[in-house]
Amino acid sequence: MVYIWMFFCLSVCGIMELMLGISGIHAPLLLLGMFYFGAFKQWRFALFAGMFIGCIVELSYGRFIPMCLLTMPLLTLFSKFWRWIGGTMGMLRQSIPGLLTGALDGFSCVLLKMQVMGTTEGCWRMVWVSAAVGFVLLPLMCGIFDMVAGWLALGRFTRLSSGHHDGNFWEEEVDYDEEFID
Repeated sequence: MVYIWMFFCLSVCGIMELMLGISGIHAPLLLLGMFYFGAFKQWRFALFAGMFIGCIVELSYGRFIPMCLLTMPLLTLFSKFWRWIGGTMGMLRQSIPGLLTGALDGFSCVLLKMQVMGTTEGCWRMVWVSAAVGFVLLPLMCGIFDMVAGWLALGRFTRLSSGHHDGNFWEEEVDYDEEFID
Protein backbone atom coordinates (compact mmCIF):
# COMPACT_ATOMS: atom_id res chain seq x y z
CA MET A 1 0.00 0.00 0.00
CA VAL A 2 2.88 2.37 0.80
CA TYR A 3 4.38 1.94 -2.66
CA ILE A 4 1.04 2.59 -4.35
CA TRP A 5 0.60 5.69 -2.18
CA MET A 6 4.08 6.99 -3.07
CA PHE A 7 3.69 6.36 -6.79
CA PHE A 8 0.22 7.92 -6.85
CA CYS A 9 1.32 11.07 -5.01
CA LEU A 10 4.44 11.52 -7.10
CA SER A 11 2.39 10.98 -10.26
CA VAL A 12 -0.14 13.60 -9.18
CA CYS A 13 2.72 16.00 -8.36
CA GLY A 14 4.24 15.40 -11.79
CA ILE A 15 0.93 15.87 -13.60
CA MET A 16 0.14 19.05 -11.68
CA GLU A 17 3.63 20.42 -12.33
CA LEU A 18 3.22 19.67 -16.02
CA MET A 19 -0.22 21.29 -16.16
CA LEU A 20 1.01 24.39 -14.34
CA GLY A 21 4.13 24.53 -16.51
CA ILE A 22 2.10 24.39 -19.70
CA SER A 23 0.08 27.37 -18.47
CA GLY A 24 3.29 29.30 -17.70
CA ILE A 25 3.55 28.81 -13.93
CA HIS A 26 6.75 27.23 -12.67
CA ALA A 27 6.27 25.22 -9.45
CA PRO A 28 8.67 22.46 -8.32
CA LEU A 29 5.89 20.13 -7.13
CA LEU A 30 7.62 16.89 -8.08
CA LEU A 31 10.81 17.83 -6.25
CA LEU A 32 8.81 18.87 -3.18
CA GLY A 33 6.98 15.54 -3.26
CA MET A 34 10.32 13.81 -3.65
CA PHE A 35 11.64 15.60 -0.56
CA TYR A 36 8.59 14.45 1.39
CA PHE A 37 8.92 10.79 0.40
CA GLY A 38 12.72 10.77 0.50
CA ALA A 39 12.66 10.90 4.30
CA PHE A 40 10.81 7.61 4.68
CA LYS A 41 12.21 4.09 4.95
CA GLN A 42 11.07 3.34 1.38
CA TRP A 43 13.22 6.14 -0.08
CA ARG A 44 14.72 3.87 -2.76
CA PHE A 45 11.34 3.20 -4.34
CA ALA A 46 10.44 6.88 -4.10
CA LEU A 47 13.73 7.83 -5.75
CA PHE A 48 13.27 5.52 -8.73
CA ALA A 49 9.58 6.39 -9.09
CA GLY A 50 10.39 10.09 -8.87
CA MET A 51 13.17 9.83 -11.43
CA PHE A 52 10.88 7.91 -13.79
CA ILE A 53 8.06 10.44 -13.44
CA GLY A 54 10.55 13.31 -13.60
CA CYS A 55 11.98 12.03 -16.88
CA ILE A 56 8.47 11.80 -18.32
CA VAL A 57 7.71 15.38 -17.24
CA GLU A 58 10.97 16.71 -18.65
CA LEU A 59 10.49 14.85 -21.92
CA SER A 60 6.99 16.34 -22.08
CA TYR A 61 8.55 19.80 -21.81
CA GLY A 62 10.88 18.88 -24.66
CA ARG A 63 14.05 19.05 -22.59
CA PHE A 64 16.80 16.85 -23.91
CA ILE A 65 18.82 16.95 -20.66
CA PRO A 66 16.86 15.29 -17.82
CA MET A 67 17.98 17.37 -14.83
CA CYS A 68 15.87 15.20 -12.53
CA LEU A 69 18.51 12.47 -12.78
CA LEU A 70 20.87 14.82 -10.96
CA THR A 71 18.52 16.75 -8.67
CA MET A 72 16.47 13.88 -7.25
CA PRO A 73 19.38 11.87 -5.77
CA LEU A 74 20.75 15.10 -4.28
CA LEU A 75 17.32 15.89 -2.90
CA THR A 76 16.99 12.41 -1.39
CA LEU A 77 20.31 12.85 0.39
CA PHE A 78 19.16 16.25 1.65
CA SER A 79 15.86 14.76 2.81
CA LYS A 80 17.59 12.00 4.74
CA PHE A 81 19.93 14.57 6.29
CA TRP A 82 17.02 16.85 7.19
CA ARG A 83 15.28 13.95 8.89
CA TRP A 84 18.49 13.00 10.71
CA ILE A 85 18.86 16.46 12.22
CA GLY A 86 15.24 16.29 13.37
CA GLY A 87 13.52 18.79 11.11
CA THR A 88 10.21 17.12 10.35
CA MET A 89 7.82 18.90 12.72
CA GLY A 90 6.76 22.51 12.57
CA MET A 91 5.94 24.84 9.75
CA LEU A 92 9.30 26.64 9.76
CA ARG A 93 11.20 23.34 9.75
CA GLN A 94 9.22 22.38 6.67
CA SER A 95 9.48 25.77 4.97
CA ILE A 96 13.27 25.99 5.06
CA PRO A 97 13.84 22.78 3.07
CA GLY A 98 11.03 23.89 0.75
CA LEU A 99 12.97 27.09 0.12
CA LEU A 100 16.17 25.13 -0.54
CA THR A 101 14.37 22.60 -2.75
CA GLY A 102 12.81 25.38 -4.80
CA ALA A 103 16.20 27.08 -5.13
CA LEU A 104 17.70 23.79 -6.32
CA ASP A 105 14.98 23.51 -8.95
CA GLY A 106 15.46 27.10 -10.07
CA PHE A 107 19.22 26.65 -10.23
CA SER A 108 18.82 23.50 -12.34
CA CYS A 109 16.62 25.49 -14.73
CA VAL A 110 19.34 28.16 -14.93
CA LEU A 111 21.93 25.48 -15.73
CA LEU A 112 19.64 24.01 -18.37
CA LYS A 113 19.10 27.40 -20.00
CA MET A 114 22.83 28.10 -19.91
CA GLN A 115 23.47 24.75 -21.62
CA VAL A 116 20.83 25.30 -24.29
CA MET A 117 21.02 29.07 -24.90
CA GLY A 118 24.55 29.79 -23.76
CA THR A 119 23.39 32.61 -21.47
CA THR A 120 21.66 33.00 -18.13
CA GLU A 121 20.30 36.46 -18.87
CA GLY A 122 16.93 37.06 -17.25
CA CYS A 123 16.56 33.67 -15.61
CA TRP A 124 18.02 34.25 -12.14
CA ARG A 125 14.61 35.53 -11.14
CA MET A 126 13.38 31.96 -11.57
CA VAL A 127 15.63 30.83 -8.70
CA TRP A 128 13.98 33.34 -6.35
CA VAL A 129 10.45 32.62 -7.54
CA SER A 130 10.95 28.87 -7.35
CA ALA A 131 12.45 29.20 -3.85
CA ALA A 132 9.49 31.30 -2.70
CA VAL A 133 7.02 28.81 -4.15
CA GLY A 134 8.84 25.95 -2.40
CA PHE A 135 8.84 27.91 0.88
CA VAL A 136 5.05 28.14 0.77
CA LEU A 137 4.12 24.81 -0.83
CA LEU A 138 6.18 22.26 1.13
CA PRO A 139 4.38 22.81 4.47
CA LEU A 140 1.07 22.75 2.59
CA MET A 141 1.99 19.52 0.81
CA CYS A 142 3.24 17.98 4.07
CA GLY A 143 -0.08 18.81 5.71
CA ILE A 144 -2.15 17.36 2.87
CA PHE A 145 -0.01 14.24 2.45
CA ASP A 146 0.07 13.64 6.23
CA MET A 147 -3.70 14.06 6.48
CA VAL A 148 -4.39 11.51 3.72
CA ALA A 149 -1.66 9.16 5.04
CA GLY A 150 -3.36 9.30 8.44
CA TRP A 151 -6.64 8.26 6.83
CA LEU A 152 -4.83 5.35 5.14
CA ALA A 153 -2.99 4.43 8.39
CA LEU A 154 0.42 4.98 6.77
CA GLY A 155 3.55 6.66 8.13
CA ARG A 156 3.48 10.45 8.30
CA PHE A 157 6.31 12.90 7.72
CA THR A 158 5.65 14.93 10.85
CA ARG A 159 5.86 11.82 13.03
CA LEU A 160 9.30 10.72 11.91
CA SER A 161 11.84 10.92 14.69
CA SER A 162 15.20 12.61 14.31
CA GLY A 163 17.18 9.39 13.83
CA HIS A 164 20.03 10.38 16.16
CA HIS A 165 19.51 7.20 18.19
CA ASP A 166 20.13 4.68 15.41
CA GLY A 167 23.78 5.56 14.76
CA ASN A 168 23.79 5.03 11.02
CA PHE A 169 20.90 6.80 9.34
CA TRP A 170 21.28 4.74 6.15
CA GLU A 171 20.56 1.54 8.03
CA GLU A 172 17.11 0.29 7.04
CA GLU A 173 16.80 -2.87 9.17
CA VAL A 174 15.47 -1.13 12.26
CA ASP A 175 11.88 0.07 11.98
CA TYR A 176 11.41 1.62 15.43
CA ASP A 177 11.92 5.16 14.21
CA GLU A 178 8.71 5.16 12.15
CA GLU A 179 6.26 4.06 14.82
CA PHE A 180 3.21 6.14 15.43
CA ILE A 181 3.00 8.17 18.61
CA ASP A 182 -0.73 7.71 19.19
